[in-house]
Amino acid sequence: NSLFEDAPAFAMGVRLRWDQQGIPGRKIWAVGGDGAMYDIGFGSLSRALTSGMDLKVLVLDTQVYSNTGGQASTASFVAQEAKMASFGRAQSGKVERRKELAQIAMMHPDVFVAQSTPAHVNHFYRAVMAANDFPGPAIIVAYASCMPEHGIGDDQAAAQARLAVDSRAFPLFVYDPRTGEKMRERLSLQGNPSPKTDWAPDPKTKEPVDFVTFARSEARFAHHFDTEGKPSEALLRGRDDRLKNSHLLQELAGLR
Repeated sequence: NSLFEDAPAFAMGVRLRWDQQGIPGRKIWAVGGDGAMYDIGFGSLSRALTSGMDLKVLVLDTQVYSNTGGQASTASFVAQEAKMASFGRAQSGKVERRKELAQIAMMHPDVFVAQSTPAHVNHFYRAVMAANDFPGPAIIVAYASCMPEHGIGDDQAAAQARLAVDSRAFPLFVYDPRTGEKMRERLSLQGNPSPKTDWAPDPKTKEPVDFVTFARSEARFAHHFDTEGKPSEALLRGRDDRLKNSHLLQELAGLR
């Protein structure tokens, strides 16, 4: 019933009408991907989160514009190869740092925010229930593999989502304004492996699972490894970016 980038604004209108009709308990969810929420629809999303209305948003974070050909978006990782961010002599994949939509959402007043994946079933469903229970705007940013653009098998969505979390590429967190006055009281990193360390160790090998580990498993980063498996400088910059982001979350949550 609306342009995809206007879903949050459209949800505001529906919410107002339902409240007028005396059915404030009915829940409304706006759903969109990178383009609808990170980029072309970002202003609409921010307006909805600032409204104070009881509306919910689910963002399917695929790190590319999956519906229009796999172009790079602001959700794409540093060094990721995608259309409009090719790997070649002039450029080694995406250069810009990734926009952290969930962290931006936390800066809006009194908004419930969660970053989760459907592969982490308990974390995901608890986040959905908490979002529905929250008396105001709530947003869940969910990791969503795009098999052809990420270069993974059709049966690997859950495995890659878990690896994205384990490698700090996409940390889990919940930000609930109801749990305290201070940031560290509101922000929980529960669900991440070894949440106080730089990188979590592999349970079997004890080797650190970092962003390079994650990148080795997907074709979108294949050009960043030489014949001996050594990562490129661009991919190492991507690893540094993910570590900086992890450190920021640890600091905000009072773990660093």
